[in-house]
Amino acid sequence: MDKNVLAEETGKIRNFVFQDLKNSGMLNEVYSYWVELENNLSGDLYHPVNFIRDYLTIQNGGKITEFENLAKDFIIFYAKITKYQSKNVIIKNLCRYSLYYKKIASGCISDPDIKEKIDIINSCGAKDAYPFLMEVFEDYDFAHINKHMLLDILDTVISFIEERNSVSPSQIALSFAGLSKEINKMMVLKDYMPKFVTENPEISDLTTINSLSNAG
Repeated sequence: MDKNVLAEETGKIRNFVFQDLKNSGMLNEVYSYWVELENNLSGDLYHPVNFIRDYLTIQNGGKITEFENLAKDFIIFYAKITKYQSKNVIIKNLCRYSLYYKKIASGCISDPDIKEKIDIINSCGAKDAYPFLMEVFEDYDFAHINKHMLLDILDTVISFIEERNSVSPSQIALSFAGLSKEINKMMVLKDYMPKFVTENPEISDLTTINSLSNAG
């Protein structure tokens, strides 16, 4: 991607946010969070445009924005979300997600077990998994999932990537844009499956999961 386009789109988004916060009398209150966001994303590897694109992918239900339309789509998103969420919270959330993004993209993670999985994902070049992974890291950060569940999710992501990158990938291989709900559903069924179901030796785990998914 042309670096001039990236710089231009970044500048448009920054100027829009700063002007809006200034008009709202909130620039001094929120400015530090935006500065932290840009500091988190310094360097080509974690360019703010790449992060904002992936963040919008989350907010838009998996729809991926073209780089040339990034500022326009961000402004549309911002106008929509400010109707029910304070601007202070919006920028704080962006800042927090930028930290998740940097951890994922750089592999700078203190926990060696989690780092190992992320390094495998990055070695496969699966950057399209970043939107989903940021959501997973938020769930882990807020203790909605524990480490065991996080590692299971990362293993599932790795299995999907390996299948997708295989010589003869199956016809059911999906993109990450539509995979997050299926992985989340699978993890819930695995961790909260009723005991009487899991103890039935005549029903395999896969059959049980498929049956419960169809029933839902």
